[in-house]
Amino acid sequence: MEVVFFLGHAASATDAQALVTRYRQMDLNQVLRSVTDYWDGALSTVQVKTPDRDMDIILNRWMLYQTLVCRMWARSAFYQASGAYGFRDQLQDAMALTLSNPALAREHLLRAAGRQFVAGDVQHWWLPSNGQGVRTRISDDRSWLAHCAAHYIESTGDVAVLDEAVQFLEGRELQPGEHDAYFLPDISEQRASLYEHCARALDQSLAVGEHGLR
Repeated sequence: MEVVFFLGHAASATDAQALVTRYRQMDLNQVLRSVTDYWDGALSTVQVKTPDRDMDIILNRWMLYQTLVCRMWARSAFYQASGAYGFRDQLQDAMALTLSNPALAREHLLRAAGRQFVAGDVQHWWLPSNGQGVRTRISDDRSWLAHCAAHYIESTGDVAVLDEAVQFLEGRELQPGEHDAYFLPDISEQRASLYEHCARALDQSLAVGEHGLR
């Protein structure tokens, strides 16, 4: 006798029952093959061979899987347990996925650009459910958008991404001596190319303090 268990997630008991009904009518072996094929395709793009077999196993599948599932999808790793997007965090993760999943890297470049204020600074992190997040004085955030864009273009040749138009955010500016502020920003009517977003972020990064330090 063979027993099959369904593990899943749905918004309601009715939706869950609909999923059970749907999969009872499907070829479960084919469903499993489809899932296996997806992950083989997603995790086989990058292949590393070193003298250390254990390292090869980690680099070739496990770390790529963790980057995609834990960092990009769930955003639940270590200190980032809220499901929020971190501006520099997920841009760094997108860079790691540029070869294996360029469409996802491109999508996130534009998503991150959309969390930039008109002045050029960005939300250090934000909640995808409603857009609430924190505006800070953290300066290295602003360099990551251009750096990730350059890496993506160098890897894919997709120069056209720089012409994609993305909106800005608007919200209250930080007061003197205020390090950060958590609030829900407005979506600005202003839009600009990804190139302009990168340029504004870098321009604002040029400011230095009284001792000449960023």
